[in-house]
Amino acid sequence: MEPELALSLFEFVARHGIRLSFEAEQRIESRIALLRAHFAEPRPVWLALSQILSLPDAPLAVRSMHETGVLAAIFPEMERIECLVVRDFYHRYTVDEHTLVTMQNLRKLPGGYSDLLAEVKQPSVVMFALLFHDVGKGVPGEGPVDASVRLARDAMARIQMPPADRETALFLIRKHLELSAVMQSRDLFDPQTIRDVAHQMETVERLKALTLVTYADISAVNPDVMTPWRAEQLWQLYLAVYNELTRELETERIEAIPSGPPERIAFLEGFPTRYLRTHTEMEIDEHMALEEKRRDRKAAVEIRKLESAWQLTLVAADRPFLFASVAGTLSSFGMNILKAEAFANRRGLVLDTFTFDDPLRTLDLNPTEADRLRATTERVLAGKTDVRELLRNRPKPVLPSRKARIPARVSFDSEAGHTATLVEIVAEDRPGLLYDLASAISSNGGNIEVVLIDTQAHKAIDVFYVTAEGKKLGPEKRHLLAAALQKACEPG
Repeated sequence: MEPELALSLFEFVARHGIRLSFEAEQRIESRIALLRAHFAEPRPVWLALSQILSLPDAPLAVRSMHETGVLAAIFPEMERIECLVVRDFYHRYTVDEHTLVTMQNLRKLPGGYSDLLAEVKQPSVVMFALLFHDVGKGVPGEGPVDASVRLARDAMARIQMPPADRETALFLIRKHLELSAVMQSRDLFDPQTIRDVAHQMETVERLKALTLVTYADISAVNPDVMTPWRAEQLWQLYLAVYNELTRELETERIEAIPSGPPERIAFLEGFPTRYLRTHTEMEIDEHMALEEKRRDRKAAVEIRKLESAWQLTLVAADRPFLFASVAGTLSSFGMNILKAEAFANRRGLVLDTFTFDDPLRTLDLNPTEADRLRATTERVLAGKTDVRELLRNRPKPVLPSRKARIPARVSFDSEAGHTATLVEIVAEDRPGLLYDLASAISSNGGNIEVVLIDTQAHKAIDVFYVTAEGKKLGPEKRHLLAAALQKACEPG
């Protein structure tokens, strides 16, 4: 049996929730030696594995892989925990069974935890972290967490997992006990506790993923451990740290860089600290190069292909409607904005990043279109092209079924930041929504300080930090803006 065919069979199990026949399992088991030899060499296996791990019945597929020996053929590291017993009062399962149960728990989440999983961009990476989070318990004489990290690092290199996914998985494995430890030994109402945890999490995305890992892990110790009270404690911890991280977006700014070339220090100074946490050294260098190009014109724009999406990055001097204009330009080209981040420093320099999908593959099939999109965006930013003209022929949205409709919700939180009001909009996604929301804010005298945009399926979750005349929004301004944003959420 070809190794790729074996993985396809397990993808079928993960997709449909139907176990393999006894005859199919026997045929796979008879070729385990060949599969083991095949997967022992570094190969691009992650693409197929991530597909399996992201599907609804992934836990059933992984259990079937374990029972047939395929899991150990791909990951010999798993043999270290097979039938391994943890001798204490709490652990009900052997370590390998505990691992499989954690993965089952991730697909049987209650309430808000289930919503949290829907917001995680790559559930396959979370599933991989669960697969390896306890594998180090089978290594005598070495700390289990350190051993798990080391073994996972070797395995990820062998299956050729992308670097960004490796970093996330290693973070989750390394920190998988942190939230549980905080719940057991720290005062969750102490602001210092929340600040400490927030600095460990670094980003909202990592916090969400680690919260899910913690829930799945605790629940798999034995069926009685994750009581409603404990689940509520973990959820309250998540909310408190989430609020701290999002408050940081607006309040904590880079004041001084300890070392580096003067031009780098000048570029970074005044950006939110989140910028350093969410961008690599290489990306910062690329942004500095883009800023160098901008000095000869109004704005500089770069468009690049990612693994499964496209990304537009711009550097420009801040001005009203800037963010909305770029969102509108992308919408006019038929692009679907998946995520957006806006950063502004105190010198009025804006660095915005839009991750978007090209549903009609316009840029893939017509390479010159990427150049046209770049040039059009720069003309819009320079005031030479009116984005409203570009949007006149934008496609009408295809509405989901009545049962799947999402009522728009607009909420304000004036306590989330020291100088800005947090505005959260949850609405049905559609072409041009981000443009309409950002335009509504700017048209009503609001200035967008920080923005975090995300989309899951046809639900958009948009968070803006907004000021008016350099201050938080007053009651009258909030009332006017709420009405304008509700109207902007209506189908175009």
